[in-house]
Amino acid sequence: MTRKILIIDSNEAFATMLQEGLERDGEYRATVTTGESEALQALTTAEFDLAIVDMGLSDPDGVTVARALRQQQADLRLMLIPLMGEELSSELDLDVQGILPKPFFFPELPGRIADALAQPVAQVAETKPEPDAAPAQSIVSSDAPLAMPREHMPGIVQEMTTLSREINAEGVILTREEQLMAHAGRLSAEGAGALAQAVAESWRISARVAQILGREQLRFEQSVEGGEHIFYSLAVGDDVILSAALYAHTPLGIVRHRAKKTAGALRALMGSG
Repeated sequence: MTRKILIIDSNEAFATMLQEGLERDGEYRATVTTGESEALQALTTAEFDLAIVDMGLSDPDGVTVARALRQQQADLRLMLIPLMGEELSSELDLDVQGILPKPFFFPELPGRIADALAQPVAQVAETKPEPDAAPAQSIVSSDAPLAMPREHMPGIVQEMTTLSREINAEGVILTREEQLMAHAGRLSAEGAGALAQAVAESWRISARVAQILGREQLRFEQSVEGGEHIFYSLAVGDDVILSAALYAHTPLGIVRHRAKKTAGALRALMGSG
């Protein structure tokens, strides 16, 4: 059985050389990526047996990328490449199955990969919302104008609930102008309403800046990180915005990736492509 290896290294020449070395005997099939977003996208199309992450990555760094990969695929084995001549920190809080030091000799590669694949991944309890987390709620009044057929609201609510659970959000909201259409997560209706006002204000400021610069605001996307929290918003339609508020335990790359996937599902339900 061919094992799938994901390589994440900003040095594309080295990564390609590593890929060729892995695929030489046909035992492995390797995919090369150069950063977090590309690697996370690769994980959405296939499950990998092992990810090889270079610690020389920046923006974000290798440890952050490794954590994001493990969060997206809980059983993914990790092999880290320390900086040249250095060792991994003993304080590294990450379950790692293998180390590939630089420099290394290619005859050693098959054995190191096999050893890493043989190591188990520590079972980490799945992060779940608190028991009293509120399910998603549709709170649109019967006479409120909607941006989609009303019969699609249950599907929209389900998509928001799924997103809330995936990123462990305190609140996920869907707004149209200043109107709160639906919300999911642990946040109260009052808190969700306050977030809706903040989203509307951010939308107006963004549109005003675009106007000042002589541009038309075609798509709205914004992330605000406040140390311990993240607030991320993106446009689903012309005037409909999906937003998520959460503590910063979940990397922003994961939040953006999952939110964009949900936004695509909402657009399909809304019939806007």
